[in-house]
Amino acid sequence: MIPEDFLKNIAASHGVSELEWDVLRLSIDGKSIKAIAEGLAINEGTVRKRLSDIYKKFHIDGKGPVKLAKLQHLLVNQYQELSGEEVSSNLIANIDSFVGDKLPLDAPQTQDWGEAPEVSVFYGRKAELETTRQWILENRCRLVALLGMGGIGKTNLAVKLAKQIQDKFEFIIWRSLDNQPLPQDFITDAIVFLSNQEETELPADINEKISLLIKYLRQRRCLLVLDAFENVLRSGDRFGRYEKECEDYGILLKRLGETEHQSCLLLCSQEKPREITFLENPKGLVKSLQVEGLKVEDAEQILQEQGLTAKEHWKSLIDYAQGNPFALKIVGATIKDLFNGNVAEFTKHNTWVFGDFRTILDEQWNRLSKLEKQMMQCLATEAKAVPLSKLKKEIPQISTSELIETLASLKRRALIDTSNQNKDESQTSYYLEYLIKKYVKKYHLSHDE
Repeated sequence: MIPEDFLKNIAASHGVSELEWDVLRLSIDGKSIKAIAEGLAINEGTVRKRLSDIYKKFHIDGKGPVKLAKLQHLLVNQYQELSGEEVSSNLIANIDSFVGDKLPLDAPQTQDWGEAPEVSVFYGRKAELETTRQWILENRCRLVALLGMGGIGKTNLAVKLAKQIQDKFEFIIWRSLDNQPLPQDFITDAIVFLSNQEETELPADINEKISLLIKYLRQRRCLLVLDAFENVLRSGDRFGRYEKECEDYGILLKRLGETEHQSCLLLCSQEKPREITFLENPKGLVKSLQVEGLKVEDAEQILQEQGLTAKEHWKSLIDYAQGNPFALKIVGATIKDLFNGNVAEFTKHNTWVFGDFRTILDEQWNRLSKLEKQMMQCLATEAKAVPLSKLKKEIPQISTSELIETLASLKRRALIDTSNQNKDESQTSYYLEYLIKKYVKKYHLSHDE
């Protein structure tokens, strides 16, 4: 074996940084890109980028698995020349065996699932899966958005869909936007990954960088997934603007939706990005799906697995939860623990237990503007759907245009519903579903917001 001190000195003499050294050390040790990423708590795209920079500093060219083998040969030769010691013939033989397609570490990887969760249990969604599959595979949509309130199952649906259609794509990249990663970093990671680390000199201009990404999306059939997209949209803003330094995500959506390519960007969001609204067209290649609650028969599987009884009352419970699987799991656990699993015993109290589901609703509430909160509070006090004319009287201090903008924003966030039973456009009314109304009345009507 080559001593680590020697390797570190050689690396330093070639300008390898401390961060790059960690990647180099583990790669020489035979660790996979995934293992390196997990060990250093970085994403796989960053590992590939650092490896690419290392190859450049050692003047290593070539493609795919050849590069690491060349670097290993170079290090072995330098060690022998400087130390006068022979390196084990077994080590050299092992390095030689890596050349070609036998090297697991640097072999071209075509799937990077990032922070995608493992979905071991999945309920229903046959219609949603078929619709989105058709959009992506048959209609060749460039941009598809899965929209809906927290806990409704957007991420699980995206994972299930991506797994089902993965064999139709040459590359898959999944990223969560929970921690607001910069758009430039996502685009850079995607380009490095899709180019098998060949692209290292990337343009600084965001439009030029997106153009380079589109070049690869034209050459190869790729599925890009951005989860938790609402996190890069500005809190307290009813116009759908982006957080500071995240504005380029809007440019990315616009370019990918308007420009011809053979790939697809799938995103999950609690809020509908305005680019989707502008580009969406019944006959176009940009689509959005509002993910609603589970069908009763699918939601019943959750209650069945929890061992609940009084099945004749399950539908009422499911209706109260709007078919939200996370909300059902929370209330189901409470019923099992405190009511011996008897749903009838719980429903007769005409109440609801939010538990951890409140955290999801709190996060969504905290993203609302002052006017949006005021509108939610107003609707929560109404027994039935309210037309625009009545809302104007209830909240006279804001203009009609502000009122309409606020309603549009709440609709975009999937927090209000519309009723038009008389099929009279002038009498369209607005209301909160049971669960949202209960939440607002319980936590946000006893004090000023």
